[in-house]
Amino acid sequence: MRELPDDLEEHVSHEIVQGYVAVTPDGVEVRVRRKGEKYFLTVKSGEGAIRDEEEFEIDKTEFDRLWPFTNGKRIEKTRYEIPHRNHVIELDVYSGSLAGLTVAEVEFKTEEDSAQFKAPPWLGREITEDERYKNKNLALMGIPV
Repeated sequence: MRELPDDLEEHVSHEIVQGYVAVTPDGVEVRVRRKGEKYFLTVKSGEGAIRDEEEFEIDKTEFDRLWPFTNGKRIEKTRYEIPHRNHVIELDVYSGSLAGLTVAEVEFKTEEDSAQFKAPPWLGREITEDERYKNKNLALMGIPV
């Protein structure tokens, strides 16, 4: 496992739990997420680096009503927001059944932006196209072997 940044605890972080209400074979995901004290319903579609996503803030009551539908399809993680040049690296440190796994994500405005990104040495290998590391698959199948 790669070394994480020494100053990790100095960065903004959020405890996240999320669960999948539905995951379809054609790439549509419906998930609910608690991030700190906020709650969200998210619908994603598409595959690869560019996906459509709609996210709606919901209240705790709505989250609690949907949460049971996610049984067996959940993840827990701490997300650290690490500034790096003109971007923010979102470093997810998983817990629970995924303890020991860390995955980072950087969102880009354009594909050119993505191609020009210079990763810090601690970031590790590129896994954008590795389906095993998608949150939906981690929730459904666990840590890749």
